[in-house]
Amino acid sequence: MQSMNKLLKQQIQDFLPFNSPEGAWRRIGALESENIQIVITMKELADNFKNEVAEPREIYLSVQEVRSLTVYIRWRKKGVKGQQSYLVINSIEGSHFMLRQPPESQKLYLKFNQCALDLNLAHSLRLNGVRRLRQYLRDVQSIHGLKGKL
Repeated sequence: MQSMNKLLKQQIQDFLPFNSPEGAWRRIGALESENIQIVITMKELADNFKNEVAEPREIYLSVQEVRSLTVYIRWRKKGVKGQQSYLVINSIEGSHFMLRQPPESQKLYLKFNQCALDLNLAHSLRLNGVRRLRQYLRDVQSIHGLKGKL
């Protein structure tokens, strides 16, 4: 059996942001730290919206943390606590809401909506990166255990 070409092996390694399991753990730590900052920024964005848009407001930005460790910042309708539904700006209902707003308010909502979309994507990319790196490390550990048995 021919050994793997060194150039090919280096090309593969160059695709990764680390070169050892310890480096993968450091990458996980960095991604988790970034996600903490993203959640803080989500909360700041929600507070900023409340400061910019006076009551009464039909919708507001809400940060939701779910059990899967996913965090979203989303539009929530005003209502009785625990029974407020969410509003997606690019949905039919969201379009109707936007058409009822004056042009300056529309611009403001769209600006905040873009920030929310960006933060949700940033958080999701990092969370998925952490999950994938943890699976990678489990797979590497399993292969090392297999090598010891061969």
